Amino acid sequence: MKITDLALIFIGILLPMIIIVYVNVSFTIKAEEQEMYYNKIINAAVQDAANQMKEVENQDSLNDYGYSGIQNSKVNISPEIAQKTFFNSLYNNFGIRGNEAAEQYLQTFVPALAVIDYDGVYISSMSNSNKHEIRPKRYYSFTYSITSSNKVIEGIDGNNIHTVEFTMDDYITHRGCSGHNDYDVKSFYIDDDENNSDLFGGKTALKETVIKFLHEKRKEVIIKTITEELTNAVNNAGSYAKNLGINYEFSVPTITYDEMENAIKNVGVYAFVQGLNNGNKFLNAKAYGATELQEARKYYFSVFNGNSKYKINLYHKDTLCPEYKLADYNKKGNIEITPTYVQTKQQAASARISYKSGLGASSELKEGFYPCPICKP
Repeated sequence: MKITDLALIFIGILLPMIIIVYVNVSFTIKAEEQEMYYNKIINAAVQDAANQMKEVENQDSLNDYGYSGIQNSKVNISPEIAQKTFFNSLYNNFGIRGNEAAEQYLQTFVPALAVIDYDGVYISSMSNSNKHEIRPKRYYSFTYSITSSNKVIEGIDGNNIHTVEFTMDDYITHRGCSGHNDYDVKSFYIDDDENNSDLFGGKTALKETVIKFLHEKRKEVIIKTITEELTNAVNNAGSYAKNLGINYEFSVPTITYDEMENAIKNVGVYAFVQGLNNGNKFLNAKAYGATELQEARKYYFSVFNGNSKYKINLYHKDTLCPEYKLADYNKKGNIEITPTYVQTKQQAASARISYKSGLGASSELKEGFYPCPICKP
């Protein structure tokens, strides 16, 4: 056989292999580029949602849009705005905005959208209407018991059963104790000695044990709650997708504990996008966007009344300061200070505060206020 014949046979065998490899490599490169593009627009969508979901239209000074536990009003989050912003961002980037059928079809490839709030999580997922719907908020709820042998355990045991709701900081809501009708629903910081006695059911010897137990459980409960809600939504996504002819098997992407721990430091949005055709494979993406929670700083006033060794009017960083308690005019002497706090040191230093006694008389204090040497605001 001539060398030319061998060459032709070699080329006839090798050339198709080269073409196949080239095509596969080209598809792979294109798929990777496409996946990078998909991830980019998904990340942009969750960040847009996180940025827009905080509602602050209420300018009432009693509302906190941060971590402060002084008031019950925390961060005002709108899951509806988060959901709408997320999908509108996707519609725009996929070029289907206004095409209702295409928009509905794209929603099917989002098995779960989680709006992570300060005290609970909302899940947006597919429903019987073949559209995304927001489920009721699931709070970071936890039940523990103090047993007859004075052990603190998770779950239900005996009659001393407590239900609490955690938040992203140490602020907590205690929703009573089974068998103790005198325990009202109260919100306070876990370490707040003036209010936390309900947590240990009057068993003072267990105070430190219970407080330590709750501190240790807080992150675990929040992460478990969010993970369970996301998992349930993803597991149910397949049945809704099949109604639209999609046979993709949705699955929960791997989320490490460190990723979740970082996610619960701020309110934010978690999204899974799966099943979109991407070259020779399917997209399986996750994205997280956060909006930072700023601590709502407040400075509280006290007026010298003879009880303090400091013969000046002071401003404090919180109401737990011993010096503030000596002159807490909102609880003692039937005197109410207005305003009860300001939000900058400059305002505190130059404040002129009027106070009103229980008899209706009022007066304005013009002496100025100084930083408390105890709590050092």
